[in-house]
Amino acid sequence: MGRELRRKEAKRSGKNVKEVQSKNKEKYMTPKSFVIILIVCLVLFGLTYLFTGIFATKDIKLFNKKEEKEETTSQISNKILASDSLKQKDSVYYVYYYNSTEEDNEVADSVYGINETVYRVDLNDGFNANFVGEPSGIVDSIDSLKVSDPTVIRVESGKIVAFYNGKDEIKNIN
Repeated sequence: MGRELRRKEAKRSGKNVKEVQSKNKEKYMTPKSFVIILIVCLVLFGLTYLFTGIFATKDIKLFNKKEEKEETTSQISNKILASDSLKQKDSVYYVYYYNSTEEDNEVADSVYGINETVYRVDLNDGFNANFVGEPSGIVDSIDSLKVSDPTVIRVESGKIVAFYNGKDEIKNIN
C-alpha cells in the first residue's frame, strides 16, 4: 500500500496517522537472521548432495559391499573393444570374446577362474562387428582376427599365442 492509502485508512479507522506510518516502515534483515538463513541454505544443499550421491549416482557408499560386488565391477571395467585386444599394458593377459545377449555363465565362470588378467569384448557391440565371423585362429595382425561366440585368446607381448574357440576348449584352459 502506498503512503497516501495508509494515511486515508488510518483516518477512517480513527488511528493516529503518524503511529501507522512509523509501524509500517520496512524492516531490514538483521545479521542474526542472515546467518540463520545462510546456515539453513547450506544444510539443505548438503542434504541434497548426500541424497543424490547415495541414491541417484551411488558415488557415496554407506556400507561395504561383499567382495563379489567388487569382482563384478572389476570384470565390467575390463571391457574393451576388439580393436584394442593386442594393445593392453599387461605383458600376459587373456581376451574373452562373448555375446552379451547369449552369455553362458558356465563359460564365463571358467574364464574368470583364470589367474591372469581377463579383458572382455562384447561381440554384440556394433564397434566389434568387423571381428565376428568364422574363427581365424592365431593371426599376426588384429585386422585379420575373426572370432565367434565364445572365444578366448591368450596374448603375450602384443602377440596372440593361444586361441580357444567354443565352450569345450575354453573350459579346458586351466
